[in-house]
Amino acid sequence: MVEIARMNGTPAKVEIFAPFGAAIELMQKILFRPFDITKWLVIGFAAFLSHLAGGGANFNWNSRLGNWRTQMHSATRDAADSFGSNAPLWAVPIGIFVVLLIIAVIAVFLWLGSRGRFIFTDCIVRNRGAIAEPWHEYRHEANSLFVFSLVIALICLAIVIGAGIVFFLPALLHDHGAGAGVPVVFGGVLFVLVLVLIAVGWALISQFMVPVMYRRRCTAPEAFRITTALIGENLGVFLLYLLFLIVLGIAAAMIACLATCVTCCIAAIPYVGTVILLPVYVTLGAYPLLFLRQFGPDYDVWGGVPAVESAEPPMQTRPGESVSPPPPEPPPPPVLPT
Repeated sequence: MVEIARMNGTPAKVEIFAPFGAAIELMQKILFRPFDITKWLVIGFAAFLSHLAGGGANFNWNSRLGNWRTQMHSATRDAADSFGSNAPLWAVPIGIFVVLLIIAVIAVFLWLGSRGRFIFTDCIVRNRGAIAEPWHEYRHEANSLFVFSLVIALICLAIVIGAGIVFFLPALLHDHGAGAGVPVVFGGVLFVLVLVLIAVGWALISQFMVPVMYRRRCTAPEAFRITTALIGENLGVFLLYLLFLIVLGIAAAMIACLATCVTCCIAAIPYVGTVILLPVYVTLGAYPLLFLRQFGPDYDVWGGVPAVESAEPPMQTRPGESVSPPPPEPPPPPVLPT
């Protein structure tokens, strides 16, 4: 529990662990009270779409993505070695076409993932399995997130290239001798550190941008400004949240590996694995929403949803406390005779 000061000067308690307990309760309400297989499959598809853009707890694909990157790097290196300096003329346009095709596929996945993140959030907030309605309702916010994510990706790419040049250029210019490996190792460590900081920073910011956009119906740049300001004002709280989220991610990855082994790798199939592990996805999807709502009504995704459509969890109390019912309204004053 961390204490922060709100703008009006009154202290507010921000819990790190209590929202996770509420997320488990909310997951049970959405998926098991009552159990509906059709709703389960629809929400599973929404969770699958949401992770096409790399947002959220994408623990189920990390190992496969790493293998794909290794295989693509190996294939590219083998192709370059085989062609060498005697590459035919038709190899250049084909190579350009392949690169453009990969970029187009990544852009499509990013666009679908941006839509999916709002759809999955809507399924959690409104306790429903719906694709078409939130797809159209939040298309403007999703498109804004898609364009903004592309811009951020290009900026990050430029930073990575620049950092790589700065860190590895001394090693490239260094003479091949006994001390040649020192700048390489030092540059490699700094380069990896820059990559980790960029990845963690964007993952944390983008995770809260979606609920801010969902609640305020604002654009991605505005949500980015609001989110970064909130994180900057409460940096210690969000660092504790991030550490706990890393622990949850490790636990979720272990559960995914166990499910893959138990199901004979069936859980490794895209969408099928998401359906099998849907309770984990819903819990990790609800946790940031419940954590963020502690910062006020402007960050409460359930604030703008009608009560009949909301899956808002009950108010959490600390041990020894109870929530007393609201006092009854006073009776109307008697009407005096004229």
